[in-house]
Amino acid sequence: MTNETTRLVIRTPDDAIAAVPYLLGFHPVDSLVVLGFDGPENTCAVRVDLPPDPSCVPHMAEQIAVVVARNHFRSALIVGYGPSAPVTAVASAVWEALASAGVRIVEAMRVADDRWWSLTCLDECCPPEGRPFDTSTTELAANAAYAGHAALPDRDDLRRSVEPPTGKAQSAVRRATLEAEARVHRWAAEEPTSEALTARMSKEAVGLFEALRASDHPPTDADAAMLTVLMTDLRVRDEIWVRLTQDDPKRDLALWRAILRRADTRHAAAPAALLAFLAYTTGDGGLANVALDRAEEADPHYSMAALIRAIIALGVPPKKARLKITPEELSTLYKARDTPRPPATAPQPTEPPTPTTHSPPP
Repeated sequence: MTNETTRLVIRTPDDAIAAVPYLLGFHPVDSLVVLGFDGPENTCAVRVDLPPDPSCVPHMAEQIAVVVARNHFRSALIVGYGPSAPVTAVASAVWEALASAGVRIVEAMRVADDRWWSLTCLDECCPPEGRPFDTSTTELAANAAYAGHAALPDRDDLRRSVEPPTGKAQSAVRRATLEAEARVHRWAAEEPTSEALTARMSKEAVGLFEALRASDHPPTDADAAMLTVLMTDLRVRDEIWVRLTQDDPKRDLALWRAILRRADTRHAAAPAALLAFLAYTTGDGGLANVALDRAEEADPHYSMAALIRAIIALGVPPKKARLKITPEELSTLYKARDTPRPPATAPQPTEPPTPTTHSPPP
């Protein structure tokens, strides 16, 4: 598990167990996790729920093997969370699928009740009651905390961290959103063309985003509402998208999570998709997935969310998923798209056409 500023090294089984929650963003329950490593990119973590139907296991195992092998990870570690029988069944199927794909299995283990068991132990190397562990005392956990990585108690807590407000806070967000919408409607009446309106919206959005990023305070309801309303225009959203960086992941993720928490449901798709993209490209796949859930709840057909979901499903390494386009290049692309093409002209014949005669209709 790596990023540009911090390297978290897995040396022992306890390190591996400590790393998983930071890779996922939450502590898994009734899950199987495969860590792929020893490849050209960062470590990847693939998590699936333990399936209630055993007939699903072979297909699930093949999907995991495809993701790990396609991205050229040469080695893998399997960690199952839950009761012995289902974990062993799924881990065995995944082991076979990975081995068939040419991936070396370093270890397979089961974790439950603060203990772990090796699934490769065929003699008495592991006690029947398992080996106790305390991940909070590992060097990896300390480094992860120092780097700003967080692991919530479970996936429900992670999902709640991007949910919209309720009660009085929801009413305040609604009022701020209506005011932002009214302001943009006034601009529409003032600008002579739709292109001029989009330019004004883009300038306002970029300035607001840069001010929020530089601020030491969380966004207000008014600021978040204005930005989310402006980003309903896809050009405006793209202007923000190309300005996302991984320079300060902890700070940027906190900003976009706060913006999404203050987003009216009607305008949540864009900030949720941007948060998902930023989370995935900085190595937080768990947060990316719950942010995508929020985007799809707001707009089931939102294309950016579908694109990011496909990138995650394919197991594209975070570094490769990053957007490599500058604001200037984005402007050029939009200009090329919006420039009218000359009408097509019929090819000129090289020889005079053969005269034809037509009989009048009967």
